[in-house]
Formats: sequence, structure tokens, C-alpha cells
Amino acid sequence: MITRISKRRRNRQGKEVWKFVSAAVAITSIFIIYPIVYSLVLSMYRTRGLSSRFVGLGNIQRMFGDAVFLKALGNNLIYLVFQVPLMLVLGLFLAVLVNSPKLKFRTFFRLALFLPCVISLVAYSILFKMMFQTDGLINNFLMAIYVISKPINWLNDPFWAKVTIIIALCWRWTGYNMMFFLSGLQTISGNTLEAAEIDGANGLKKFFLVIVPQLKPIILFTTIMS
Repeated sequence: MITRISKRRRNRQGKEVWKFVSAAVAITSIFIIYPIVYSLVLSMYRTRGLSSRFVGLGNIQRMFGDAVFLKALGNNLIYLVFQVPLMLVLGLFLAVLVNSPKLKFRTFFRLALFLPCVISLVAYSILFKMMFQTDGLINNFLMAIYVISKPINWLNDPFWAKVTIIIALCWRWTGYNMMFFLSGLQTISGNTLEAAEIDGANGLKKFFLVIVPQLKPIILFTTIMS
């Protein structure tokens, strides 16, 4: 009798779970999967005015033969190689820093580091444009401390423009990654860190051998999002 009741309860719970899962799958299919599939179908047609004809992979071949597209793709690969690792490493370092119980005003620093994520994109773009102008704050500061002898053309030179974009993106999104790392750090049991200290592990060993392995799921998530 008890076995029958437990089976019925499990079946009822299973049905409830599938109700929630089916709703999520339906919403994902309508708003994510269907648009992606439909866009792939549209990419196989060439449209002029109201008429369109099927060209198969012709548009893709044309795209990879476009010098502007290849240049844009190369620029994105540069951001992927340089900006993403930098943003992840800085986010993890800052999370460890603001998670320290010895740090005073931790709430203030957490808010200050996360604040760039919620600033308006327009305001943030104008701010960096003003700061990185030829006569802007950055050049004046670097010349004042004798790092450079003449202003750097941050916005118009191809190399320095990429550097400016990487700096701007890191400033805006490092705090976003930091919050994920911070939430992961707060779930790590203090017993594991105390055990590592008893075994003679210093700060670096605790970080790389205890903290980082337990943050692998969050590191993977932030890498994909970045």
C-alpha cells in the first residue's frame, strides 16, 4: 500500500515537473530556436524588392569573399583573444579582493565596481569619447606623469582604437563577471580553506588548488557569456 502511494506521488511530481519544463521549452522554441532556424532559411535567399530567389550557400560564399566582413571578423577575434581573458582574470581578482573580510567598506567597493554595468550605453560611450580624445583626460594625465611625450590618437589610429575598445569593454563588464565570481566564492566552505592552511598551503596555493577548482562552473559560464 505504501509502495503504491509513493509511486503515485512520484508520478504526480513527475507530471508537475514536465509541465514546467514543457512551458520553458515552448517559450524557448518560439522566441529563440524558431527565429534562429528561420534566419538560416532566409540566408539562403537573395531578395530584390518584393521578389526573392533561392541561392543556397551563395550568400555565405559572397560574405566570406567580402573584405569588410573579413576585417570585422578579424577585429572580433582580436577582442576574443585579448579582452575576454583580461575581463575574466580581472573579475576573479576583484571578486577575491572584495570578498576578503579584512577589507573595509566592502559594500561600497562592490557597488562601485558593478555600477558601470548599469550605466546607459550612450552616456558611457560619450564619457570614453571625451576621455580618450587627443586633448582628453587620458592623454593629459599620461603626459603629466611623463609616460608619453605627445598625445596618442586613441580614436582614429587603428591599433589604439582597438585598445580603447578593449579598455572600455573591460571597464563596463568586468564588474558583471565579478558578481558571479563573488557569489561562487561565498558558497565555498571555510572548512576547505582551513584544511588547506593546516596542510601548509599559502595564499597562492589556496587560490589555485582550492578556490579555482570549485569555481569551474562559474568560470565556464562567464567565459561563454563574455
